[in-house]
Amino acid sequence: LKCVLACWTFLQWQLRWSIMAESSQFSFTVPACEPGSTLQVKATDGVTLKIPLPENVLPGDELYMAKGAEGKWGILKAIRGTPTPATAAAPASAPAWRSAEAMAAECASPEAVTVRLDTTKGPILIKVVPSWSPIGAERFLKLVDDGYFQDISIYRAINSGLLQFGVVKDTDERSKRYDPLPDDVLAGIPYAEGVVGFAAAGPGTRKSTICIMKADFRTQLGKGALGTKSTETPFGMVCPESMATMHSIHCYGDIPQCGGKGPCPGKLAALGNDYIRSEFPLCDFVTGACRA
Repeated sequence: LKCVLACWTFLQWQLRWSIMAESSQFSFTVPACEPGSTLQVKATDGVTLKIPLPENVLPGDELYMAKGAEGKWGILKAIRGTPTPATAAAPASAPAWRSAEAMAAECASPEAVTVRLDTTKGPILIKVVPSWSPIGAERFLKLVDDGYFQDISIYRAINSGLLQFGVVKDTDERSKRYDPLPDDVLAGIPYAEGVVGFAAAGPGTRKSTICIMKADFRTQLGKGALGTKSTETPFGMVCPESMATMHSIHCYGDIPQCGGKGPCPGKLAALGNDYIRSEFPLCDFVTGACRA
């Protein structure tokens, strides 16, 4: 889920560079995005490329770029993101995901805190499990207790993707109230449907933007050895009875920075909710939040 805050920033894109023998070639792993998205990627010579994804290129594929004789970058080849037999056979490389049954039991345990997220489509109940992501859970509950989630647009809503919210206008005092958080460690919680976490722009940048998964993204997000520090550490999960409300949130699609036609988080930060209400009148909002 690592990229700029605007790109799966929010669950956050993770670009991986593989520098070839010469600086005229490089490769990167395609992050989670909608088909036909245009990716912004920095080449090895410092140039920022805008790469329209071919229809047959999918998240997880390795895309190889090469600079031609005229100095222009182009796609050299794409390799399907399938693990090699050696990688698939290595037990250490396979994430030890917590089972759905174990997660449900932890959501029902005395440790879990229920939060009611009020939206323009109705309430969404979330179970916060502090042991999954202690630092992230503490911050989310503080945001709830502080009344942060008042009139917050769900500016990023993607069918079979995610919901993202938490950006406020730059002049809003809430925008300066919270410092970025250090990362939590991976606890084996998969980015399954309904999982809730923070969006981030890189290590140590979680702050106040929240993502809710509308589909299963465990193959792209939250991977790594248990105990490894990561921004991709979910802290809670939408309750089963609230899944229908979660899926009813209006979806304008991805943000422009990721090739979509939805609201731009940069404009939202600069202009506030007037921008959303004038240009995206069907956009849903979080109207409040409290412990239930």
